[in-house]
Amino acid sequence: MQQIIDVASDVSRFASRLAAAGVKTVIRYYNNRNTPIHPSKCLTSPELEALLGAGLSVAVVFEQNAGANGSIDDLTAETGARDAQRALDLATGLKQPAGTAIYFAVDFDYTASADLEQITAYFNEVNRALTGKYRVGVYGTGFVCQHLKTKNLADYRWLAAGTKQTGTEQALRDGNFNIFQRDFDQTSEIGGFDYDANILNPSFRDFGQFTASGDQPSHTPRGVSSAALFKIIARSGLNLRAGPGDNFPVLKTVPVDTIVTGIGRDGGWIKVDLEGDGHADGFMFEHFLQAVSGGLPLDAGSGGPFEHPIDAARAEMKRGVAEIPGPDSNPRILMYNATTGGGPETDETPWCSSFVNFCVEQVPALGPGTDSKAAKSWHEQHWHHDVTTSPKEGDIVVFERRQGSRDGRVLGGHVGFFISQNETHIQVLGGNQQNTINVSSFPIDGVSGDTHYKLLSIRRG
Repeated sequence: MQQIIDVASDVSRFASRLAAAGVKTVIRYYNNRNTPIHPSKCLTSPELEALLGAGLSVAVVFEQNAGANGSIDDLTAETGARDAQRALDLATGLKQPAGTAIYFAVDFDYTASADLEQITAYFNEVNRALTGKYRVGVYGTGFVCQHLKTKNLADYRWLAAGTKQTGTEQALRDGNFNIFQRDFDQTSEIGGFDYDANILNPSFRDFGQFTASGDQPSHTPRGVSSAALFKIIARSGLNLRAGPGDNFPVLKTVPVDTIVTGIGRDGGWIKVDLEGDGHADGFMFEHFLQAVSGGLPLDAGSGGPFEHPIDAARAEMKRGVAEIPGPDSNPRILMYNATTGGGPETDETPWCSSFVNFCVEQVPALGPGTDSKAAKSWHEQHWHHDVTTSPKEGDIVVFERRQGSRDGRVLGGHVGFFISQNETHIQVLGGNQQNTINVSSFPIDGVSGDTHYKLLSIRRG
């Protein structure tokens, strides 16, 4: 069963069975009052105890009409103050850990400036009430989520179902989301209740959920390099096959515009997970899949598993990965950035350290990299062993960069894989070198172009 579900009914009696079926998080609701359609929508203390007692984590969202069907008057400064106080009272009564999230729903595709002003006023009041107690999340379209992010009014972003809503596909592509409601109106085989299935963006450490033992948001898995989102673009739908080839039987046909999760690649075929449970359901032909978010790990034809990170770096270089001019970003560079703290920044963000982190993660025996987008983190964190005086091919070389001269303003650093050196320069295989992955030469202590490079250290795993 899917790992993250949101449910508008009490599922306490199924908690243990849900956990056994692979569910990790149940998202439940706060509201002002229940309705005949949803008589148990509001989370109660006995249900929360049952969910947490079964080992599940819980997240919460406040929803009462929430502007559905364009009823923007549900979302005003006055209703924001009311809803925030009600959410705060419920959270306090249920002993929801401070510092975790309460999401607030915006259940319509709003784009007009006047409507956004009202939504802003609503979330201003929510933040005024919750700041210092709980972190604020928003459930809505990509456009609304991004609007509130730029206003610093939402710590977490939960994308509502449907990539055709304004800004949602772009938010997925840019990695500007914590969770995404990928599958709507599902029926559970356990208990027969209705639910929606969500997928997380594992580049973020949490999405505000909590467990029985934690007094802060519980962490979520970081394995973003093993998954990506694709949209089916075949007009008549796309066949899911039992193996990576036309000779394998068709398991089912999946409709156009469906978002699927890719968890691997075999030649021109993508291994996909349709259920959101991390397990493969079959293969789809890559030609009819459009990359939406993230990227995939090295495919079966790349020569892995790898003994050394530089082997993974060479395989990536063969792909010809490069930045995309303009506002779009290369999904594979987003994936590199997603393996480091802060998530999948665009390819305009320096990505040399993210690239090295990704390559190190392809060799599990080495343990983690630095989890940092900062190139100098490999030197400052004293990663593994300093072998500056006796480097060999594949070691990780770290430079400091200054503007113009040795005494110029510090610009940051650069990191890549050591290839060779002479008295003055080091050959480096790295990412973000001329906006791509290549082998370039850098001064050990000198100027290249308008930048002064100085070797800090060379590290060996």
